[in-house]
Amino acid sequence: MVVNERDRLKLAHRLQGLIGEEATILMEHLPYGGIAGIVSKDDLVLFQAEMHTDLSELRSDLRSEMAELRTELRSEMAELRTELRSEMSELRSDLRSEMAELRTELRSEMAELRSDLRVEIAELRSEMYKALNSQTLKFITVMTALNGLMFAGLKWG
Repeated sequence: MVVNERDRLKLAHRLQGLIGEEATILMEHLPYGGIAGIVSKDDLVLFQAEMHTDLSELRSDLRSEMAELRTELRSEMAELRTELRSEMSELRSDLRSEMAELRTELRSEMAELRSDLRVEIAELRSEMYKALNSQTLKFITVMTALNGLMFAGLKWG
């Protein structure tokens, strides 16, 4: 039987007439929905068993999902490792190739510079030889002229 608010008020007035003010205390301890709203110890034991089963299922599901995530993560990490090694190998190969090209270019430019320097040094030697010969010739001419003047001075003087 479902107890409504009107029935509760009727009972409360009747109890106040019989036992007085204690009727209010008694009414406060009675459930509003009737006896159906009261939970028994057996209900609590059943609820506890259901909660335990639900939590066990949740725990199992969580472990399963974590295992899946762990597997996926390991797989992705292995893929990344493989990609990284491949890219590093490619980069190493490219770098070696570029270094070989630079080495070849540098050797070529150094050989060209060496050749240019040899030509410049040879031209400089030639110019210095010509200048030294010209200077020596002029020196000999001046010396001969001075000797001539000296002899003339000795002879006339």
